Amino acid sequence: MKCRNLFSGILAAVFLLHTAPVNAAGTAVNLYTGEASAEAWTCPLTIPAADKSLYTEGNTIAVQCDTDTAPYFVLTSNSGGEAWAQVLPDGAEGDWYYYSYDAMSAAFGTDFSQLDYISVMASDTPVTVYAIDMLLGSTPDEPEQDTTVQHESRVVGYLPDWAYQAYGNLDFSALTHLNIAFCNPDSEGNLSCWIPDSEMHNIVSRAHSSGVSVMAALGGGGGCDGYLPLLDTPEEMADFNEKIMTYCETYQLDGIDLDIELGSSHEIWKYYADWVASLRVLCDERGYELSTATAQWVAVNVMPETFALFDFVNVMAYDNDAGESSHADMEFAQTSLQYFHVQKKLPKDKLVLGVPFYGRGYTADGALDWGSYVAFSELVAADPANYDADVYNGIAYNGASTMREKCVLAKDCGGVMIWELSQDAAGEYSLLALIKEELTVSTVRGDVNADGALTVADAVMLQKWLLTVPDAALVNPQAGDLSEDGRLDGFDLAVMKRMLVLGM
Repeated sequence: MKCRNLFSGILAAVFLLHTAPVNAAGTAVNLYTGEASAEAWTCPLTIPAADKSLYTEGNTIAVQCDTDTAPYFVLTSNSGGEAWAQVLPDGAEGDWYYYSYDAMSAAFGTDFSQLDYISVMASDTPVTVYAIDMLLGSTPDEPEQDTTVQHESRVVGYLPDWAYQAYGNLDFSALTHLNIAFCNPDSEGNLSCWIPDSEMHNIVSRAHSSGVSVMAALGGGGGCDGYLPLLDTPEEMADFNEKIMTYCETYQLDGIDLDIELGSSHEIWKYYADWVASLRVLCDERGYELSTATAQWVAVNVMPETFALFDFVNVMAYDNDAGESSHADMEFAQTSLQYFHVQKKLPKDKLVLGVPFYGRGYTADGALDWGSYVAFSELVAADPANYDADVYNGIAYNGASTMREKCVLAKDCGGVMIWELSQDAAGEYSLLALIKEELTVSTVRGDVNADGALTVADAVMLQKWLLTVPDAALVNPQAGDLSEDGRLDGFDLAVMKRMLVLGM
């Protein structure tokens, strides 16, 4: 945020030649960002229609692509609607093609609640798709402020490969990291998971369009038995590491999360420190993050020097078999964080508090019943009052009040980790929505003077700052990074002026 450019006017003029079209209201919802290519008469990408309320009168789909012939926009339904509705654009500007609500409804019908997937299909020439936006056509009486969510802390959610379909309704904006659980090797060290390739690419694309990093989670309870033979010689370790990197590159992942859950006497701990050190080097070379999910019983043989190599540590503060009434109460959360902070010498901002989206019961003699496992969604379905409770029919879990307390605790460390996302309840009973509310703040994009609105005063302030006018200071510099490149310069000023013109 310290890069200033005295030639901001020139940069602004250049930048305005390359910005995407925006509708009169100046508001767009990004549905896809990436680079997907396909030959003639085939689809480069298909993504779930997550927010069906966007398909309403006055709104327009905008597709940015490289092609010689206008592509089709395809709407499909598996739930009673039109199975395969193809729409040709009714407008174009440069490399952007526009598909109006009228054109879409004429082909699909007006009941978009039955819309399941959207696709782009090449016509008689190949196509490469770079973005799909929904342009919101209604013009408010006053300029609608473009707000974005800023995370105060990490919010790491695990998406299990056996229930990956949950991503279709997932609020990606509530997360900073999405961990794919689990990506494990065969005997040759080749990683895989149960998510089909096309769906994996869709998940990563949707996450990236919301600014969410996607990590390959390795291991998991019951998934670690095949690792030792891939690590017990330097040659095998190096070969396995390269295959991990290849897997991340194939799916455009952003890092690795090690979730090695093996007993303290297991041979793997003889090689673990060297493995982490070698992965750290490879991750640094590629700009990947490296994290781990761990608990006290797992961490016994891991030295502080090894933990220091991770970008952050997900503390599994649940499944406490010593707890007499709850496997994940506040006391266990506090003692777990304290253990890693004091015993393993990890700074608090690296510690991410793990919370359960499930409950467990107890046996007749008061021991934790490892055979019991009830998703939070099931508890709420049984009785909505369970949303704010911590026990139901002998099942102990974390309801809304406890989750709020844990969010307060998480603000004092590195954030919250969730096991796991498919177990959440929907709508007003969602724990993820609660965590988002507690750990994020909404900021108006461009509001560098932090007065709650984007106005000409913000443009004046940013221009003075860029020109190094004495005493020019930005109250909220992060809000000014409108080109999202990690710095403030003339490009951001150009975007801000454009937003003001369109909004006014």
